[in-house]
Parts: sequence; structure tokens; C-alpha cells
Amino acid sequence: MTNKEIASTVDRYLFATIGMFLSAVGIAMTIVSNIGTAPLSCPSYVMNLRFPAVSVGTWTLIVNCIYMLIQLALLRKQFKAADLLQVVASAIFGYMIDISLAGMGWLNPSGMPARIGVTVLACFISAIGVSMEVIARAWMLSAEMTAAALAKVSRKKFSSMKIAMDCTVVALSILASLLFFRNPWGDGQYVVIGIGTVLCAVLIGLMMKLTDPLVARLVRRRAWNS
Repeated sequence: MTNKEIASTVDRYLFATIGMFLSAVGIAMTIVSNIGTAPLSCPSYVMNLRFPAVSVGTWTLIVNCIYMLIQLALLRKQFKAADLLQVVASAIFGYMIDISLAGMGWLNPSGMPARIGVTVLACFISAIGVSMEVIARAWMLSAEMTAAALAKVSRKKFSSMKIAMDCTVVALSILASLLFFRNPWGDGQYVVIGIGTVLCAVLIGLMMKLTDPLVARLVRRRAWNS
């Protein structure tokens, strides 16, 4: 690789990492809002409530490693060594979630309007982050790579597999919550699955129709986006 190519690759990964951080901030905000977190964060949050000695971020890494094992089972020889980078991405992402949660002690929305407002803002921040990750074509988290693997094996659209995966992990989180707390939505004090989960599932994708062109305009002069 030339120096220019190395610089371009580093720039792409830094840009994607900023996007991951925004996504982590969005997840932390939905947890603080306490009306339900994003679908793919539900398993990690349920496990954290049951085993609080392990942070949400660490559970995120563990869950993503399970997703990677699913990819291995689905793709077999088509699974590439480079795909192992998703473990690094998941570790960084999990750490970012923990850092974001630690920095949000000041955020304590009270009342449903304030909590919904925080969740909607979290969706917008997450949409910006995901748009940055997508356009950078660098880090890709295990959840998205598993959805892509499912799409490849089933020969169906990625969007369809993404929706199916979101629904599956939410359903499994509800079952886990029932098993641990005899409550489908959380432990009774903290809400894992609720209206916030629905808002995240619907709004982030819709908001990306706005954030995608905004981010594209932001990076149009970067060499790797030409």
C-alpha cells in the first residue's frame, strides 16, 4: 500500500469509529430514558440487569461474539479471516457504551414526554452514527454482519433479514426477562423492552433517509469517498 492509501484507510476507520461512538451514545441515552432500549441492545441490557457485575458494554461484546459464531456456522469456508476484525469493533463499541453510560449521570428525564424526547434524540444521534459507519465502509459490527450472512445464505434482502433478526433478539430478550424477573419488559425498575424499543426500531431507519445525504455531503471531498 502507498502512503496515500494507508492515510485513506486510517481516515476511513477513524470516521467509522466516530460513527460507532455516536451509536453508543444513542444506546446509552435510550437506557437512561428507561422506556426501552434499541432492539439489538436488549439482550445485553437484560443480561446486565441479571448479572450487574458485568457491564452492558462487556455483555455487548459477549453477545456479538455469539453472533460471530452464528456467522461461522452459516458461512463456513466463506467466512474470511478479515471478518474477525468485528471482534475488535465490538470490543471498542462495548467500551464506548460503558463510557457513554458513565458520563450520563446528569441526564435524568422524568415524565413520559421527556423520556420520549430523549429517545427520539437518541434515535437521531444513532442514525448519524450508522450513516457514518455505512459510508466509511470500515468497521462493521457483528449484528449487521450476521444479518448479511443470513441474507447471503437465504438469498433474501438484507433489510428483510435485519428486521427478522431485530424481532428475534427482542423476542429472546422478552423470554430471558420472563425467566429472570417474571416480567417480560425488564426487572420491574428498569425497562428493557418498551415504547422506546419500538421508536428505535422505526425511527432510526427513517431518520437515516435524512442523515445519509447529510453525511455524504460531509465526506464528499475525502479521497476514499470518490
